[in-house]
Amino acid sequence: MAATQVDLAILATAVRQAGGEPAQVAQVLASFHRRLIADGQPYPQRLYVYRTTSAAASADTPAPALSARPRLLLAFLSADAAVSFAQRAGLARVPRLLTLSLARVLAIILQQSAMRALHIAYDDIPVANGLPSGWNLSRAEVLALFGIDSGVV
Repeated sequence: MAATQVDLAILATAVRQAGGEPAQVAQVLASFHRRLIADGQPYPQRLYVYRTTSAAASADTPAPALSARPRLLLAFLSADAAVSFAQRAGLARVPRLLTLSLARVLAIILQQSAMRALHIAYDDIPVANGLPSGWNLSRAEVLALFGIDSGVV
């Protein structure tokens, strides 16, 4: 099975387990495509996530959250922007990147209740809140895209 099909199957399973309808996966991915194009951004084959290992880091790790501490999944459209942001923010000397499809990123949000938001960064320059400009979706918004009641999951 091709990687894309595996990722779609993982997302469909995550949607089903969260109480949503897997048939909505294609529609949700298409809506992400339309939104990114409307924002003047390319639709990525892969998103780049800076993996933090320090307890002080506050966001952007897709590793299973062991605590109930709210987390933010910070994903970049390019590897260069991810590395530049990590270096500028002083997160690590040698940033470690994971490449994930949008389907995998959405599955992480659905499967890990500690992930409170997804921020797709459009560049690497932090703005007022410390995050790069981009598209921020709360976990409740992601759940709603799949018709999942956020009060249940």
